[in-house]
Amino acid sequence: MNSRATSQARNILTMKECQIEGTMAFAQRSAVEAALRDNRCNLSHAARQLRVGRTTLYRLIKRFEIEVEITPRPPLPRPRANAASQAPTSVRLVDGVWYLVRADGSRA
Repeated sequence: MNSRATSQARNILTMKECQIEGTMAFAQRSAVEAALRDNRCNLSHAARQLRVGRTTLYRLIKRFEIEVEITPRPPLPRPRANAASQAPTSVRLVDGVWYLVRADGSRA
């Protein structure tokens, strides 16, 4: 086989590889987009659905240049401090069982 035929064979092989890679890349991109859509852009849940690590998902998002709208989480409501929860408490051992007891003697 001469060098010209060898280089043509390499070019054909490369073209086939590109087509396969393109198809695979399209399938990966579609799967990532679907997982993000299904999980409302929650990256941890999307990664779990795809069965890849979060870092891998970040890498795929960057590779495919997928735009992800990340909305900040609303702050968690703080529990209201009522008088009962502010009362001093202690731990007491009663009949071999430990209890958290308020200053007024009731169990917490």
